[in-house]
Amino acid sequence: MTAPGSNLIAQETMSIPITRIGERFAPLRIVEPQAERMMLDSMQKFGQLTPVVTCRIVHGEHELLDGFKRLRAGRQLGFPELTVRPLDVSLRACKAAMLQLNRVGRAISGMEEALVVHSLYHEDGLSQMEIGVLIGRHKSWVCRRLSLIERLSDEAQQSIRLGLLPASFGAELAKLQRCNQDLLLASIRKHRLTWRETRKVVTALENSPRWEHDGILRDPRGVVIAPNEEALVDPQDEKGLSFKARQIQQRLFSLEKVCIEVACLFSCTELGQFETDEEKRLHAGCSRVLNSLAYVEKELRSASGGSAPSS
Repeated sequence: MTAPGSNLIAQETMSIPITRIGERFAPLRIVEPQAERMMLDSMQKFGQLTPVVTCRIVHGEHELLDGFKRLRAGRQLGFPELTVRPLDVSLRACKAAMLQLNRVGRAISGMEEALVVHSLYHEDGLSQMEIGVLIGRHKSWVCRRLSLIERLSDEAQQSIRLGLLPASFGAELAKLQRCNQDLLLASIRKHRLTWRETRKVVTALENSPRWEHDGILRDPRGVVIAPNEEALVDPQDEKGLSFKARQIQQRLFSLEKVCIEVACLFSCTELGQFETDEEKRLHAGCSRVLNSLAYVEKELRSASGGSAPSS
């Protein structure tokens, strides 16, 4: 079994009716709405600039391997035909070719690679070693890609395939048990979490007891994301603490950091240098914060047992 790379560009281009191009391999690629819109705009302005690649598993039938965005844009724009570069390869080699054609420039995501590997393993019955030889990758790479897709829940897979969730979220979701992934998906949608925010939430879920998960997912920004944005806490200060205790510790470090910064700022600033209106607003801001600090001081003294601050 050989890798398909050497025969990928052997055929001449040709034009065929767009209705004759099939999409049986479309489930192995992920829809990216923004990229789809950009391709639609490009083809509307400039037409088809590069040929799509098809395979002819059965004589006279063309199945698309590369160029799904171009095909969908062409259909929306009413193109009667597309320029294609046909390949005469086996079904298994077709799937491998999808990876080869997009390897340069990283036009295919890790999740899409996982979908292709998963299909070769479960639908075509190839071993991990055979898949590695076919696509020119080590068995360990195949194993990692296979594990990535198999750890995802059905809803997570479907959301990524349809472009409802960016593919980059897949690796983070896969860190959790499948039963917890759908709960996190709901939180991602409700709170419109970014990938970086989702990564922080996943880390918190991994390192907290199960009974704290509901609170994390119910208010991910308030519980996990916001407290960690600026605070720099020595890992030794958090060692042995529960997630709730670590959350309070983080907020205390953040508060202390801000208080010191504000004190230093005011110690070297003369408010009289500002315009009258500016000075008036700053005085009002100071009064407002003092009221808040009075309440904070009361709660902190209560929490610390009423002890006086150390000198």
